[in-house]
Amino acid sequence: MELMRVKGIFKRKTAWLLIFGLLCSFIITGCQDERVIENQQAYRKVGINKMNEGDFAGAVEAFQKALDQSQAVVGELELDICYYKATAQYNSGDTKGAITTCNALIDYNEKDSRAYFIRGCVYLKENDSDKARKDYDKALDYCGKNYALYLSVYENLAGAGFTEEAEELLAKGLKLKAEQPEDYTERGHIYLIRGDYDKARKELDQAINKGDSKALLYLAQVYDAQKDGKKAKSLYESYLKKNGSDLATLTALAEIQMEAGDYEKALELFQTALKAENIENEKQLRRNEIICYENLLDFAAAKKKMAAYLKDFPEDEEAKRENMFLQTR
Repeated sequence: MELMRVKGIFKRKTAWLLIFGLLCSFIITGCQDERVIENQQAYRKVGINKMNEGDFAGAVEAFQKALDQSQAVVGELELDICYYKATAQYNSGDTKGAITTCNALIDYNEKDSRAYFIRGCVYLKENDSDKARKDYDKALDYCGKNYALYLSVYENLAGAGFTEEAEELLAKGLKLKAEQPEDYTERGHIYLIRGDYDKARKELDQAINKGDSKALLYLAQVYDAQKDGKKAKSLYESYLKKNGSDLATLTALAEIQMEAGDYEKALELFQTALKAENIENEKQLRRNEIICYENLLDFAAAKKKMAAYLKDFPEDEEAKRENMFLQTR
């Protein structure tokens, strides 16, 4: 659910992805007509698609249409849609509307950790750090053993400059007792963020031994951070075999291949990543694709790719200078 990668572990994710990754189903009953549920799910899907396209205002409209179908019944689907709606409102700039939606969720369930988290994000965006931290504290008080929430709050606070508070949260998260394989994975992830690679390896090894393949990704990132490209590459490849074409992993592996001078393999991986839907880092992927072509001395392909790149990203001055060089080849 949560989207992270490393060489970008310290790179801040966009706020909506942080929230989006925490959305999930809820076990609350409610009777609905089958046709109504189909309509709700259809509008919900439209809203999610619009969020992926960056049309947050359109997403809010779609989610509201989904809620309008509810016939005054509040069940797990309605709550799920409300979280999406609040997130879309947040990203559309309607912070007042997002707070109103979160308030309604909290009125319905005063221990709703996700509603507190989203409202905390809104307050942080509004530069009301006191209210934001209070809501984050409540979200963590009510979230149980949700390491993903700890990590999301950490990233938000660290990104806003509250480094000390963010570090304290990670330490608090590590006090939670690991029970499931994924718990060990997330503990290893936290140690990775803190730069404690020995403890990270210990937790991740336990997770792998207990069958959580996601730990392979974080363990690869541990070795990547320690500049052990050989071990990192092997672990990334193992992760891909078990989890398919994960975009962040493809990108990380491609960068390792590029640094090692294997531009042909790097190019193949970058192009595979570029075929994915909803690419977050398309600009950098395309620049790396061009670099690979240049190093493979395929200047015709590099020129063609650069022309298309500059059409889509005309503000890139460095690329413009590089294009001048390409014209001489």
